[in-house]
Amino acid sequence: MPSQKQDYLLRLIEELGQLVTEIVNLRQQGNHDAALHTLLQAQERLFARPAQEFITQPIEEQLHLLVIGETSANAREKCVLYASLLTEAGHTYLAREQTALASGAYQLALHILLLTALHHPAPDAAEDRTRIAALLNLLPGDQLVTEVKEMLDQFQTAGQKS
Repeated sequence: MPSQKQDYLLRLIEELGQLVTEIVNLRQQGNHDAALHTLLQAQERLFARPAQEFITQPIEEQLHLLVIGETSANAREKCVLYASLLTEAGHTYLAREQTALASGAYQLALHILLLTALHHPAPDAAEDRTRIAALLNLLPGDQLVTEVKEMLDQFQTAGQKS
């Protein structure tokens, strides 16, 4: 029987999935501001706190706030959801022709996925590789910041050992 915490996470995933559908629809309708506002609401829902409490924190601190008290599997799920929301933000910025902001959102999502893959790897490593490859396809390699490049190298090296 699933625990209350697991039930909560399943409901949260369902709710965030509905918000992502709404975000995609708003973006496709050209209503980018509403899409970004909904993204912020989704992030606040995921973090269970107002954006000002996490958005200005370094990424490692954001992830710490996100996964406090979670099992490794739940922590992984929440981090992947956060990366998905940031990827949607990137798509929305790209639709607004704000390529620098899109690149930043994609890079942050990649950073989160790499940290997640290194600290809470998927049972099937191909899942992590697929998600990371999808984001790398959105980012020119010369735009990756040093820290992300180093984590990518670490991830790829770890993948070669397994």
